[in-house]
Parts: sequence; C-alpha cells; structure tokens
Amino acid sequence: MNDDSLIPRDERLAWFREARFGMMITWGIYALKGAGEWVQYTQRIPVKEYEGLATDFLPEHFDAREWVRIAKDAGMKYIVAMAKHHDGFAMFRTKVSNYNVVEATPFGRDPIAEIAEACRVENMPLGLYFSHVREWHHPHATSLDPHNPVQYGNYGNFWDYPFEETKNLQTFIDEVTKPQLREILIQYQPALIWFDTPSLIRPDQARELADIVRELCPRCLINSRIGKTAEWDYLSCGDNEIPDQRGIDFETPMVMNRSWGHNIRKENPYRSITKLIHELVEIIAAGGNFLLNVGPDELGVIPGEATERLQEMGAWLRTHGEAVYGTSGSPFEIRQPWGHVTRKGNSLFLFVTNWQRQVSLRGLLSKVSRCTWIANGDDVPFRQEQQGTLPPDLHLDLPDVSPDSHCAVIRVDIDGELKVDERLVEDAAGVIELRARRAELNQPKDSFAAVSVSGVTERWFIDDVSLTWDLFAVHRGEYTVEAVLQTFFYGEWDIGFTLHAQCGSQCLARVYNPPEGDMSKLCSYEKRTVVLGTITLEPGAHRLRMSASGVPASLKRRCGVTLAAVRLCRQKP
Repeated sequence: MNDDSLIPRDERLAWFREARFGMMITWGIYALKGAGEWVQYTQRIPVKEYEGLATDFLPEHFDAREWVRIAKDAGMKYIVAMAKHHDGFAMFRTKVSNYNVVEATPFGRDPIAEIAEACRVENMPLGLYFSHVREWHHPHATSLDPHNPVQYGNYGNFWDYPFEETKNLQTFIDEVTKPQLREILIQYQPALIWFDTPSLIRPDQARELADIVRELCPRCLINSRIGKTAEWDYLSCGDNEIPDQRGIDFETPMVMNRSWGHNIRKENPYRSITKLIHELVEIIAAGGNFLLNVGPDELGVIPGEATERLQEMGAWLRTHGEAVYGTSGSPFEIRQPWGHVTRKGNSLFLFVTNWQRQVSLRGLLSKVSRCTWIANGDDVPFRQEQQGTLPPDLHLDLPDVSPDSHCAVIRVDIDGELKVDERLVEDAAGVIELRARRAELNQPKDSFAAVSVSGVTERWFIDDVSLTWDLFAVHRGEYTVEAVLQTFFYGEWDIGFTLHAQCGSQCLARVYNPPEGDMSKLCSYEKRTVVLGTITLEPGAHRLRMSASGVPASLKRRCGVTLAAVRLCRQKP
C-alpha cells in the first residue's frame, strides 16, 4: 500500500505511550472446562467433541459494562479482549463459519460488540486478541515446527489432522484469517490488533495482514507477534517477560496467577498485590506497558481474587498515577538497589520498592530544586554531593517505615534540563551491572550472534564471539564477577560451555553445568546467576571482556549462550 497515506507511527502510538497499564481478557468456551485456554491441546480433545462445548456456553452473568468498570477502577487505560484463541472459536459475529458465539451457543450474543460499545461509552481504547496462524479447528492451520520435529503442528492439532504434508497455511490464511480480520476491523474499529504466535508465517504473508489493518483501520496499532515484518508498531514481549531494553515501545502481557484462561486448579495461586504493583513499576521504568490478564469464568464473571487485586492496584494508582501515566522509562543506565525510576518532563519519580533509611541516586548531573512524597506533598530531605571525578550522588533521608504498604514514590524536581552520567558506573550498593544491550559485540563474519530486542544474546554458537564493556569503579576492592544467563520460552537453554571474563591481566573461567534437578525447575525467561570468581579493581575506568568456549547446540533448540548481563559486586571489607 502507499506509505504516504499512513498515519505517522508516533501519532498512532500517542495514546499507548500515555496509557502504560491495560487489561487483557482471556475468555472463550474453554472456560467451561476450568483448565485454561489450552485445554483442547493439553487434553488432545477431538474437534467434534470440543465443538460440543459451544452448546453448553451460556454466560448468564456476562456484563460488558461491568468488565470495563472493573478495568477503569483498576487504573487501566485500555482493554485487549479475546476475539479468537487457538481453538478457532470466534467470540464475535462472523460470516466465515457458524463456529462462533452468536450462532453456535445458546448465549446467542456478540460479546465483542458489547465490550466495544462499553469501551466507547467510557472512552476506553479497545484492542482485540486475534490468533492468526495457530488454530486447532481448521485442518490447514498448522505446520510442522522445524525447531522441534517431535512436536507436530507447532503445538497444533496433530490428533485430528496427523498428515502434515496435506496442510497448507496459505489456505487457512485465505479462507479464515483474512476475512475474519477484515470483519473485526470493520465491525469494531479497534485501537489495537493483538496478533499471537506468528509460528511459520512468512514475511510476505504477515505484510499482507498488516496492509489489511492499515487500509481498514489506519490508526490501529499492530503488535510484533504478527510475524517477521517491519509493519508492527510495538514489541510484544514473551508471556510474563520483562525485557532489559530502552528506547523501544514494548508491552509485557502477564498473568496474575499461572493461567490465562479460567482455571480452577489448586496449584494456580494468585500473586500478591504488592508483587503485581512492583511488576508494573519495573515495566514502566523500562519504558513499557503492563498488560495484566483476567480469565472470566463460564458464567462471564471475573474471579473475585482478581477483582480484589485490581481494586487495590486502582487505589494505589489514584494516589501515584502521575508517576505512571505518560511517563518515559528511567534515564539512568545503572539499576537502583532500592527500586526504579520514571521520568516526565523535568521531574523524576523514584519508586522505593526496597525500603531503606537512605537512598542514593547516582549519576544525576542536574541541580535538584525539591523532593516530595507524591502521596501527600510533604518534603523529603535531600542533599547532592560531587567528589572529584566520581559520579554525583543525590542522597534522600527516609523515615523508618515506608508511608505506603506497597510502594512509596518520591517526586524529584529538576532545575533546568535533565542531564545524567551515562557511564556504566558502580551504584551505591557497590554493584557494576553490565547489560548485554550496552556491550560492544565482536564476532567473525560467519557468525550471526546478536543481542535480542529483549536485551539477551542470541545465536551465540561459536567461540570467537565476545562482548566488551567500558566501566567505572568508584572504590578500590575485590569484586565478585557474576554472569546472568536467561532461559528461552518454556525454560530452554544450553549448558556445558565455559564462560570467560577478562579485565586487564585478570582472567576468570567457569564451566556451567548446574545440577540436573536444578534444570528441571526452570521457567520461561528465568534468570540464573553463575559466579566466575573475583577480580581487583582500582577506582576509575576499566574494560571487561566476556567470551565463551565449548558452546553446544541443545537437542531441543539451538540456544547457545543467552547472556543478559554481567555483574561486578564489590565485597564488603
């Protein structure tokens, strides 16, 4: 299509950057099973049997206005509702087939239409989740996943449709994806299309879908899970993944417990309100949006435990919202041992998640005019210090007990332009954190190693790859060198390689072979720390080089070295 007709990306993203906090709603006929949205796959339910769920779907208590009210009271600024999940059952009116909520259920209503109207009344942007490639109902929807030959159909329906050679993804896209995408764009005019699991979709196929969105809804945002195309507007991180990234628009979808769809298992506990608020803070401090999921039950009711947590989050946001909405991520490269930072104009907001009597913000070059508690406007005592060539410190004196049970927030007002020290410098707790995304990547021409958009190394398979950082130590002392590795989705990673760290003439090496039981407990995007040893640093500038040898290719996936960061932790005298 003609790029000249496109609305500028920054204009499309304006509301999204202001919002920062949204609700995902995972709801469909699978709620009747109470075992999550993947129940058809996990229990290998045949299509004909699964279709029978529709005849029992009668959510008598569904109230779209109530759902939108719950989201609004929670301080959420947009909603992403599930139009169609991988089971292929459309939760909207569609002419593509009668496998939809209006024609196949006794409910007979269009919940997406009702949610869209409720959102319109409340001026709440509506996004629609739409599974565009993976489906368990259509015989052509799935393809063999080349990464895992024993997993037929890329987690698709191999029990009803076992003959992979007969499947044609293009047929599914033409018969189902494209016409249904046009329907939801025209019927509901969403602010966002939330594609999921691009699987084996080709770049040209993904671009065709993006063009449909741009043509029918020019302002509609497209997330990165559409596929390998430059047409997406923002990065959809992995489920529950908090990336280490700056300067990129992203969104983290996250569950409150361990399931997206309604799940009555006892081993599905909800996380605490404080934990959820801290996750919100960490994500917005990285410059992203937090998309928190709810899974309504078969009657159309959002579970009470979820509602209670949302109410508490809303109460906290009504007091602290100015530090969340419309802010950008932390301007500081170093992590703060006491919490996180956001920015709005010439003000910084300090979220103290790890309470201390005194917190120090290292590297702020600008003069501070005032520090206040957001909750009540009272002043916070502070002082600024600059010693020689060391990075300046802002010290704040805090009371014995936090004034907020979840997370207290301090506003720091700056005189003039905000300026920060961008060096990778030792923080107030004596830690120098070297993130992979800030490294200089060195590799031969035949290597394809890179740092992913999530800030973790990928495709690091050979010994001639290395990362280097320029760092600044504040004190003389012994520093423990730690490598922070991260798993892939489903907890996959490689082991058995040797990590090497070199700083000047000091060299360290460590073979990483964790206990077998330790490996069995790994989760998606989980970080594990490997201690390499200790080095001695003098105050001032240094260069550290990290490399690896003996990198294997795992049997399940070729993960290679998945390095998120290197930490140098000064030992206390």
